[in-house]
Amino acid sequence: MDIIKRILDISNYRVQTYLKEQHIIPRPGAGAGVWMSFLLPISVIISANTSQNVTEVYKIAATLSYGLLATSAIFLLSDSKNRQDKIFLIPPVFTYANLFFSNKIGIWFSMAGGFASYSLSEAVILLLDASPKSLTYGEASILIQSLILFLYTASINLVDSWYHTPVDCMGISTVILQVGLIGVLLICAGAYFFPDFRIPLPFCGLTLTTLFGFVIPLLHILLQKSPVLWIIQLLFDNQPRVLLVIYWVICSGLGVMTVALQIGGKQQASTVVRKNFHILAVVVFIPGLIRECCFLYLATGVVLALFTALELLRVLNMPLLGDMLQAGFKVFADEKDAGSLALTPIYLLAGCSLPLWLYPASCMHESCIGQYLLPLMSGILTIGIGDTAASAFGTWIGRTKWRGTKKTIEGTIASIFFKFLPPSIGYITSSTIMFVWSTFAVVVTSVLEAKTDQVDNLALPLVMYILLLPLSSYFC
Repeated sequence: MDIIKRILDISNYRVQTYLKEQHIIPRPGAGAGVWMSFLLPISVIISANTSQNVTEVYKIAATLSYGLLATSAIFLLSDSKNRQDKIFLIPPVFTYANLFFSNKIGIWFSMAGGFASYSLSEAVILLLDASPKSLTYGEASILIQSLILFLYTASINLVDSWYHTPVDCMGISTVILQVGLIGVLLICAGAYFFPDFRIPLPFCGLTLTTLFGFVIPLLHILLQKSPVLWIIQLLFDNQPRVLLVIYWVICSGLGVMTVALQIGGKQQASTVVRKNFHILAVVVFIPGLIRECCFLYLATGVVLALFTALELLRVLNMPLLGDMLQAGFKVFADEKDAGSLALTPIYLLAGCSLPLWLYPASCMHESCIGQYLLPLMSGILTIGIGDTAASAFGTWIGRTKWRGTKKTIEGTIASIFFKFLPPSIGYITSSTIMFVWSTFAVVVTSVLEAKTDQVDNLALPLVMYILLLPLSSYFC
């Protein structure tokens, strides 16, 4: 452990020194968080090697993840950060070779995978430079890795869907989300690179053109049906699903009401008030995971696109919504929102949804639902339940602080206790092995929540997911 800590300390120092030399300002009050740059690739790799029903696209994502992992490691461990050095060519070459010879996806996609691996470090630095005070190196790494994996796998899946129309719920939902999110990214890119699109009328034109000239027509072609009608049919397919949506609408209304009251009161939201949204996430996600997994999967992707669009409207200060969104940002911002980007809502959604997005064939394990549900609940357990309990009890009864942090040991104990409640209510079957390993995962993530200065909404779900994955493969 001392060796690992020393390596991480050296890597943190090197990254911080490099960023300072490049006049890049990361998020203040936090370290570089280099360890976070390993979490997402490791999650994908372990998922591909321990889970059942792994698709070919997921295996390709795992191959690319090896390249991303190696690129991150070389960037952190190398004295030189110059991408022209030959050592930086090793990961992309191996990525290309594995994609071409093992995954057999053709020369062009293989070359694209190699280039994606090669460009990772540069893309992370560019993101940090474009968003001063908003991200640490580790947080930026997760965002760029997510973007690379999404764009790469979406490209392959959409090409495959051109020839093989998806027929199951997860397949159709994935295509809808991939095309829709690419559309949102195109709008964001247009507004970023072309200032004329930051004016209300041209922006509306860009949005409508993207929606009706790209997203809807492409989905019609790929699905051989109307995506809007398919979603409506899915929504009204059975009564429990309709009731679930009504329940979600009520929960969303409570969230909007909380924001409106806080804005009206013109008072900075306390930590306890902000945790209300974590509680809402718990009561929204758990029924969906248990009863309507595919529909929840679709809904989380739609909300991600919506949150991204709302943040773009806030940054551009568009009429009607821009001022209201900015007012909400001001009253709910905390010390981690030092930059111009309001990423906290997106982090909360992503943290709860990442296990669902990452788990291979996440809604196809009806025969072992109790066991596979545990890793899918990684986000809910860590940031929805554990983080909320730690914050509430740390505020109310916390007296003994962890050394070097503002977090309390009492809060950590509460976090550990409350994380055990969902697995203990009887829905998730247990055994000695599951209990011991789950205890280890709970304790590790609870202590990490108390000690880390990184955004725990990103870090904790991935750590918990990695630790719980072996359980699902052992029992299913």
